[in-house]
Amino acid sequence: MSRFDPRGRANRALIVGVSEYDHTAPDPYGVIGQLPAVRHNRTTLEDALYRGGVFGAGEVTVLPSPSQHDFTGALRRAVSEAEGLLLLYFAGHAVVNTSGGELYLQMRTARVLAGELPGAVSFAQVLSEICVAENRAEKVLVILDCCYAGHAAGIWHRFPDPEGNKEKVLLLMSVQPNRCILGGDADIATPFTRELAEVLDGDGESWLSELYPTLKQRMDEAGYKAEEDDPQIPQALAPPWDPDADVLLAARPVPSPAPVPSPESAPAPPADPVPVPDPSPPSAPPQTPGPPPVSYTHLRAHETGRNL
Repeated sequence: MSRFDPRGRANRALIVGVSEYDHTAPDPYGVIGQLPAVRHNRTTLEDALYRGGVFGAGEVTVLPSPSQHDFTGALRRAVSEAEGLLLLYFAGHAVVNTSGGELYLQMRTARVLAGELPGAVSFAQVLSEICVAENRAEKVLVILDCCYAGHAAGIWHRFPDPEGNKEKVLLLMSVQPNRCILGGDADIATPFTRELAEVLDGDGESWLSELYPTLKQRMDEAGYKAEEDDPQIPQALAPPWDPDADVLLAARPVPSPAPVPSPESAPAPPADPVPVPDPSPPSAPPQTPGPPPVSYTHLRAHETGRNL
């Protein structure tokens, strides 16, 4: 089985999170509203990628609420610099055109006009920027956390790919086609990105082929809902993964278990306490010597008047 481990290569990750928009409701041509949860998406995913050990210092670029021009410029730079893994992440508003055949990622200046979507970038254009002859990356992973994200798979299949680079592009999408997702809580990241980051933060290696079913299971168990109370089901292009297309996304160290001391190195049990003798009773005070004893013989001689 061949798997691509990008560690040690020139990898690039471009995290695009559009949380603020210039035109929002009640503007009739604006998007639905602001997306404060996407602010947390940017930092949550950036931290998880750096902790994962695949992307090194300076290899992750975060674009907070870029314009259409800033987005395409940053994507071109990432494509030109990546030699190992190129990861593109987008979170924000997205719409499909009236025919339903194209997905548009809406940047900060996006508006919705009759027959036009200014300030948005079509997913076909994203693929055109990625699948250029100058792209030297071994693998490209595109992660979409937006409404209608599942449409990207059909666009990938229809993409003409004149340079033959389409096969290196892998997709991970937050919801099935024809479904909108909720904007999330302003205090935390959106459900899909939150679960994605938690899986990447796990101990050991995280491969894309294992990441997708794990995400799907976690989101199903949590009961996340899309609009109209539909279940939110993440998508991938295209499970089951071809082993030759699998790619390592994170490799965190596994904590070593605490060593168990061997009998030889185990500490000796504490010795029994040594008994301490009771202190000796205080000695009797010294006595003052009295007069020398009187000789009985001397006394008797004194009484008789005779010397001995």
